[in-house]
Amino acid sequence: MTIGILGGTGDFGRGLATRLRTLGEDVLVGSRTPREGVVANAEAATRAELVFLSVPPTGVESTARDLAAELAGRIVVSVASPVVFRDGRPSLDPGERSLAETAAEAAPEARVVAGFHTIAAKALARPDPLDEDVLLCGDDADAKATVARLAERIVAGRALDCGRLEAAGWLETLTALLLTINKNYKSETGVRITGL
Repeated sequence: MTIGILGGTGDFGRGLATRLRTLGEDVLVGSRTPREGVVANAEAATRAELVFLSVPPTGVESTARDLAAELAGRIVVSVASPVVFRDGRPSLDPGERSLAETAAEAAPEARVVAGFHTIAAKALARPDPLDEDVLLCGDDADAKATVARLAERIVAGRALDCGRLEAAGWLETLTALLLTINKNYKSETGVRITGL
């Protein structure tokens, strides 16, 4: 399976690409400004079966809308969170809908799954195992199961089904919480769900 990472030149995208390539996956890194080793976002979306939407929060809607035709029928993993920094500290600037719901509305034929919000970009880039779970939500059960199988190759923990796409806002807010913890403790924390 070819995996595309739209906005793949940011910290999260680079870390994810490194991790996926280590697993032997065929990865296309996409960007608005293609260069050596990086293709245009549209090309990555067209050539990949599964696409990570790893653009900044302000670009989620426009990217999904502009590439709606290329994303049609593809599994699209929305990883963005509405995080802003105020006085150097992470905060939230959520809209009425989650970013994942916004992407699904902008690209209505894409099979959108929200997830990976609790995995630190720096942790992805390191070679050691990620001792954490991946939280996923989405309305397409088959798409969610495909993303879950991939996620369980990336982390040492599990991929957990957190419900329908309407729950994506809860996942997206966890990013700001973990960024605050990471800043306070100078770490790269993740999430493990116990009791299952």
